Amino acid sequence: MPQPRTSPAFVPHLLRAVATLCLLVALVGTARADWNIVTHNGRDHVTAADIKSFYRFPELKLSGNTALWRGSQLWMKATIGSPELIINDVKFILSHPVTRKGRHVLVSRIDLAKLIDPVLRPDFIRQAQRFDTVVIDAGHGGHDPGAIGPYGKEKDFALSVAKRLGAILQRNGYKVKYTRSDDRFIPLKKRAQIGNSTPNSIFISIHFNSAKRTGAQGIETFALTPAGTASTAQSQRPSDHKKRTGNRRDAENIALATAVQNAVLKQINRYRPTDRGIKRARWTVLSGLTRPGILFEGGFVSNQTEGKRIATAAYQQQLAQGLATAIFKYRKAITGR
Repeated sequence: MPQPRTSPAFVPHLLRAVATLCLLVALVGTARADWNIVTHNGRDHVTAADIKSFYRFPELKLSGNTALWRGSQLWMKATIGSPELIINDVKFILSHPVTRKGRHVLVSRIDLAKLIDPVLRPDFIRQAQRFDTVVIDAGHGGHDPGAIGPYGKEKDFALSVAKRLGAILQRNGYKVKYTRSDDRFIPLKKRAQIGNSTPNSIFISIHFNSAKRTGAQGIETFALTPAGTASTAQSQRPSDHKKRTGNRRDAENIALATAVQNAVLKQINRYRPTDRGIKRARWTVLSGLTRPGILFEGGFVSNQTEGKRIATAAYQQQLAQGLATAIFKYRKAITGR
């Protein structure tokens, strides 16, 4: 469970960085640790009232099926029966739906520890890995085209965005390592190995989506699913309780995913993108990482409008810029510079 800090929660430079990521929590400080744990349906939960108290939200409004925590610079909204959580306009998909027991609105204990707390208090990540290198993983390649749409193949779009991102990062003093820099196939485990063997790095995997329903559209970012919970839109499996290598970076993963989803959506805002949220999955490239990492889905190649946009150099450059901005802000949030 989150524990209070004896030192100030934020320093000014961190507040400025976190503000850009929509992770402002200026009112968070030293708080009580006596959580009221409520067991419901065999799972530990914390109450909405305790969340208000611990994170020092001035207001908690419960109206119908909605819980709204509000501060001067931060708000958080949940709907009872839904796994969606909105924090300052950034959508997250919880591992378990918010629920109710008697007079209490409940949030699962694991969602508090593995999602809400690292996002609201990035200073909680005290052992966050400092980095000067970004491993950029362009999905698919070679004989594996990935998703195929009317305007092209995922493998080609991913590689183009990867190279554009690398160029921006290098211009800003970062080192860059590509898992592939041309049209070749790299096994998934090998991609993770490249990330793990690159010192002082984070891992960004770039993909595009496809669906049978041609109307499907939008941006989503995946962080590794914490041990003991189901991946997004999946039922619980016995194997979910196994801890993966990447789970040692759970807090950094969700903070990085938050930065990516928010920055990219802002960068491409003029297209009115659909926010599909920050989700959880046990993709091989994430499960085997020893570094912080995320998997980004930049839109649906199967959607006529979005697929046409994805195929343009201008849009690919916008995605790359959004990813770069996220990386800049994430590093500033964890290092202060």
